[in-house]
Amino acid sequence: MRMTKWTKVAVLGTVMGTCFTAGVYAQDVLQRVDAYLRSDFNVVVDGRKVQLANPPLIYNNASYLPVKELGGFLGANVNWQDSTKTIYINPRINPQQPTEGNETNYTEIVLQYPYPQYLDYRGGTYPVLVNTTDQAYYRLQDLNRMGVKTDGLRKAKEKYTQDIYVSEEELKKIWAETPQISYLVNEPIVITGEQDPLKLKTIREYVQSFRYYEINKKPYMTSPIIIDALPELNTYSYLLTENGHFYRTTLKLSQTNGNNNTPSYVVGSSSKEDIEVTKVNN
Repeated sequence: MRMTKWTKVAVLGTVMGTCFTAGVYAQDVLQRVDAYLRSDFNVVVDGRKVQLANPPLIYNNASYLPVKELGGFLGANVNWQDSTKTIYINPRINPQQPTEGNETNYTEIVLQYPYPQYLDYRGGTYPVLVNTTDQAYYRLQDLNRMGVKTDGLRKAKEKYTQDIYVSEEELKKIWAETPQISYLVNEPIVITGEQDPLKLKTIREYVQSFRYYEINKKPYMTSPIIIDALPELNTYSYLLTENGHFYRTTLKLSQTNGNNNTPSYVVGSSSKEDIEVTKVNN
């Protein structure tokens, strides 16, 4: 009998112990069963034989596979939320920068009140840049990272950064669930696309050191908005306001040797563009 790969992911019944730290359950929801691990079973996904770190388990003539491993082979994103004991299986994450056709027409918006926030969505927590004008607009590259499918929704292009956004009104049509603001993450300087703790620390310290400074007795006050890792290694796009103007700065990290020859980083170079003036003049 032919079954689609997502039907077989009713293999969802799953050996949870191999995928998540699921916490302690109340005794009345546990049921002891006798099952068998079958390391001799072969698993073929989309025509390709795969090797699972955790072998299939057989119980009551049914096969159970580790959902997180299987989800990875199927291109799905699997999250576990311990507080509700919920497994989230989300479709393949969209590319960070989707291809735009030449015939695409966008509503034009401008940066007015941009701010980053962390959103909880389908078991994951994601940094998202929101721009508030007549309503809230969510930056498309952040929605892609969340796995939100925005096909068919009306898009808007921001005048100064040229970034693409989707309005909250449009997103309400397709939200799988309404994202909630995460209060567990408290980062005053939000950086996306970078996980290295040393690099994050270096960038945040650099940004913090230039929050307030003077040149020829003229004071400058900088408010960071968001920093995004770029495809080029150790290169970042930094969106900020300074003395009432929106700027975009490119930061580049250089690696140095720290104490005991441990790797360390410094901001080796940066360039700043007053995008508000540049785009108006263009």
